[in-house]
Amino acid sequence: MLNVLMVNFPAEGHVNPTLGITQAFAARGDQVHYITTEKYKNRLEAVGAKVHLHPDLVRTASIDTNTPAGLNAFLNIHIQTSMDILAIAQELSERIHFDLVFYDRFGAGELVRDYLNIPGISSSPSFLISNHLMAANLFRSDAKVPFHPDEQVTTSLQLMKERFGVAPKELVQFMNNSGALNVVYTSKYFQPNGEQFGDEHLFIGPSFPERKEENSFPLDRLQGKKVLYISMGTVLDHTEDFFNTCIEAFSDFEGMVVIAAGEKADFTKINPAPEHFIISSYVPQLEVLRHSDVFITHGGMNSVNEGIHFNVPLVVLPQDKDQPMVAQRLTELQAGYRITKDQINIQTLRDAVHEVVSNAAYKEGVQKINESFQQSGGTKEALAKIDAYLDAYLQHKRA
Repeated sequence: MLNVLMVNFPAEGHVNPTLGITQAFAARGDQVHYITTEKYKNRLEAVGAKVHLHPDLVRTASIDTNTPAGLNAFLNIHIQTSMDILAIAQELSERIHFDLVFYDRFGAGELVRDYLNIPGISSSPSFLISNHLMAANLFRSDAKVPFHPDEQVTTSLQLMKERFGVAPKELVQFMNNSGALNVVYTSKYFQPNGEQFGDEHLFIGPSFPERKEENSFPLDRLQGKKVLYISMGTVLDHTEDFFNTCIEAFSDFEGMVVIAAGEKADFTKINPAPEHFIISSYVPQLEVLRHSDVFITHGGMNSVNEGIHFNVPLVVLPQDKDQPMVAQRLTELQAGYRITKDQINIQTLRDAVHEVVSNAAYKEGVQKINESFQQSGGTKEALAKIDAYLDAYLQHKRA
């Protein structure tokens, strides 16, 4: 039996992909201690984790990494969240000997690994990307005004070093942790240049354990209807204008239109919609995708994987982070139709939905990716590789 510490960045697209492997650890008798926020407590406990909570600085934050001030604010959230996680890891380590720490590419992972001085396994919810490219995208080396960390970032990093004796090797580490093994929740086929990655990268595909969550969403209204599902994820702000464009674009859609507006949406700014619309701050996405014929998405990897799992053709509206890369790969494999931010309007949305619904090539493209997911090793292969690595690690340590 292993004592596994899991740490993550508190966002849907980071936590949800880990549910399958959390369940796999727990199902074979390992003790899984998962540090997260209140929002994810029930779903993680449902798959067998013991949950330890830290304050949620992400849920209500307005995150805009396109400006130096916004990027500094984002880094400060990362640093404070990392210190909250380190404090919990410190307390837990006084009474539990952990065999490994399993962590997301975002957040405190390597810091916790270094603080506890135990093996670290990373977990990537999206495509793998080099530190160089991540830093270039994030800190925009071509910007007219170079990025510089503000005083709060500098002071907080110094405080982290003083309190816990650890610090990131470089700032991009907060967005691109790595480990001795790197579990990737996609397939080599879907990963751009997948053949270039060695055996330390485990492409296990995504997994979707049943989520035991109570909700009052009227799924019965979708039965036997053509369904258009629209979601821009849980992190973006100011999406009301986009939803109003969707209401106008699909006012005569022959079927049901479901819009997941998210917790941050101001419903007073969303126009009245026809009766065939369901607009809700929370939507049980897996259940809705099970009924969907087309999915308009921001292109977050978690949402894309879930759409592919149910063989739903995709219209992708990439905003930032990894989304342009995901949209590009979907376009290359003819599994998705891309609309750039500056091209979003009533007509382009209508045309895109018509194209992916009427052209069977998109459904075929999605099915090919889904088949590659099924042929990936899954959580069983991941646990076998992790066990082998830990055995080798212990033998080396004893030598």
